[in-house]
Amino acid sequence: MKRLAAVTLSILISVCVLFLPFGTTKARAHEPFELTISTLPAGFASYALGVGIAELINKNSSWLKAVHIEGRGPVEHMKLLVKNPARRKNYLFFNTTWDLWEAKRGIGPYAKFPFNYDEFKFVSLFGIAANGLCTLNPKIKTLKDLVGKRVIFDSAPNKGRILVYKGVLEAAGLPLDKIKFQYASGKSAADAMRDGLVDVIYLGAGLRKLPNIFALSPFIAELVATKDVYFISFEKKYVEAFKAKTGHPVSFMEVPPKIFGPLQTKPCGILVKPLAFSAHISMPDDVITEVLRIVYENAHLLKQYAAMGEIITKDTLASLGVPEEAYHPAAVRFFKAKRIKITGFGF
Repeated sequence: MKRLAAVTLSILISVCVLFLPFGTTKARAHEPFELTISTLPAGFASYALGVGIAELINKNSSWLKAVHIEGRGPVEHMKLLVKNPARRKNYLFFNTTWDLWEAKRGIGPYAKFPFNYDEFKFVSLFGIAANGLCTLNPKIKTLKDLVGKRVIFDSAPNKGRILVYKGVLEAAGLPLDKIKFQYASGKSAADAMRDGLVDVIYLGAGLRKLPNIFALSPFIAELVATKDVYFISFEKKYVEAFKAKTGHPVSFMEVPPKIFGPLQTKPCGILVKPLAFSAHISMPDDVITEVLRIVYENAHLLKQYAAMGEIITKDTLASLGVPEEAYHPAAVRFFKAKRIKITGFGF
């Protein structure tokens, strides 16, 4: 009788479990995982957006915890992971399609640390950036006026932005040896021009609304708010000539008047590049999936952290304009499960 009672009880328990409402059974606890998120120095919109995404992860995951750190840029991120294999599994970093293109070809600083850069994969769209030129000198109006001037195009020689700037200037026929190159990043560049130490600096901006409404990066926005800032336009024919010669993924766009500031009286030609989160191929699939789940479910909140977060939506997470194989495999599976098109914005 005791045996019969035990069997009967077992059957009843099984039947009860079978008819429990879906999702009421307790899932097996996931092992905690700490993720490092590294973007750009403070003063860039990407920094603020990185802080926001880390906060959203910490609020919305029971097992994934994110620590955001102030990074220096794609070159330093990839160099760190090339030299420190132990960090590859938990390091999510800011990257651009420009930088990965250059890294795979061993161009510029990447020549000093060769690696199979196909191991670095995109995870999702992080924004669309614009790079241009600005000055406090109203007499500097065109690219040709840069000859003999002190300019800051990037934070160090041979980095991604300066490689493109120099390539476009060469296509325009300018003598690069007649331009006085200096180097600084973000706020330091703006301060140098404010103090009269340089004549021209690069500007940063993030796409806020399609097709061509941009918000200036904080370090430029502050400069525009306190000084008379003039904007120097790139010309499409020179950008296209550089692109045709090298195959570089740079794109050209014109920003309507007044978008950058009151003294922008004409359309301004800029260089455009997609920004991304990237990771090494060894980052665990469940970590990639959890990050994307949280960004997908909270995409509508990203604009609260930075204006360029407005274009990151459930539908645009895979809009980097790169092929499927350029993404982490777990990201591809996530996009397909959510029916997110792997596409671009058509710039």
